[in-house]
Amino acid sequence: MDEKASTLKRGLTLVTLFTLLTGAMVGMAWAVLANVILDRSGPANIVSLIIAAIFTLFVGLCFAELCSMMPVAGGAYIYVRRAMSKFGGFIAGWLLVLAYAAMMPGECIIIGKLVAGIIPGAPVAWVGVAAAIIFTVINLLGIAFSAIVQLVLTVILFAGMFIYAIPGFFQIDAANLMPFFGRGAAGVFLMVPIYFLAFMGYDILPQAAEEVKSPVRKMVFVIPLSIVFVLLAYLAVAITNAGVLPWEQIAKSTEPVPIMPIATKVLGPSGPAIIIMAGICGLVTTLNGFVVGASRLMMAMGKDNELPRFFSTVNRRFAVPHWSILFVGVLGIIGSFVPQLIVLFDTAASAVLVTYALTAIAVILLRKKEPEAERPYKVPWGNLIPILALVGVVPTFLVSLGILTTGALIVFVVWFVIGVIYYLLYRRKMA
Repeated sequence: MDEKASTLKRGLTLVTLFTLLTGAMVGMAWAVLANVILDRSGPANIVSLIIAAIFTLFVGLCFAELCSMMPVAGGAYIYVRRAMSKFGGFIAGWLLVLAYAAMMPGECIIIGKLVAGIIPGAPVAWVGVAAAIIFTVINLLGIAFSAIVQLVLTVILFAGMFIYAIPGFFQIDAANLMPFFGRGAAGVFLMVPIYFLAFMGYDILPQAAEEVKSPVRKMVFVIPLSIVFVLLAYLAVAITNAGVLPWEQIAKSTEPVPIMPIATKVLGPSGPAIIIMAGICGLVTTLNGFVVGASRLMMAMGKDNELPRFFSTVNRRFAVPHWSILFVGVLGIIGSFVPQLIVLFDTAASAVLVTYALTAIAVILLRKKEPEAERPYKVPWGNLIPILALVGVVPTFLVSLGILTTGALIVFVVWFVIGVIYYLLYRRKMA
């Protein structure tokens, strides 16, 4: 058996799949961006969070239906390709490549800076390189091994979040939450798209669908379950962040991790260490999750010759797309030495939102195009859910474009144009 004939191994259980998704969704933004969140919407960001979670759930259910219909690696790329056209599928996949590829160097840079903040003098770039190498090797050793690492780190992440948040409930002063709508209704609506992006990661499930041991009808329910669980964790932290100390104090903070005063008050001298430990685990689980997602997407596109064929090669011994994993790892290593690549991190959100919208449309089109196709799970209430998903995603995408820096917007547009040119001049001739 040669490498190209090998297949992916079913090494994910429902539990490790759940931790893969939830760990990918939650990084360290809940700690390092607390000042920005409170400054933009005040304690009412809790309302924004709930609204964003509802729209995210709508999109997640669309993914669940399509994944049950097509439980293969590739996710939105496969769905849109089947529902619309090869070109539409290529665009969805091309934008996802941008989004996933941006995550690796972005997370490596952040990890390097965080460690340098804890250990003065630690070289940011080399810490990032170490993180990239470690998680490239972990993923090369097989999905089962990387899933176990993800499980352990995700447990530490959420344990830290709840250890911080639950005792904080008992120290909340209602006066600290006033004025609740401190930035008005506009602040609440401004935070909805930002929180929408905080749930990204559940869409990794379709990329790993071929590696899950459980039946597809059970597997797809991990998507809504993971979204609801992450919502509870975010809510717990958001309430504590807003109510233990006067929220304006946190909103005006210029500290790298603005919730440290809250952590100290709630947990004593050990509070900051717990936050840092949970935060590092969050960054690493996000990094690991997106290595899995990116490599499986590139493998699927390689199989269809949408990307160079070698990306589809699966290693015989470890049953992983090793060239795709190595490519993503190299991006992390390079990105650690070129901090300007962090601009790609900003474009990732916009790129993913386009694929979310295309996925919702794919549900509607496939129901009309292939009404008799087997769907172990089907979203109820006709097309209401995919339509509501679009209602949430489209305005969010427009807002995300509006807040991009000039450099990030240029990267997004140039990447899109390069993809179109590549397809029209090269891929179409090979079709």
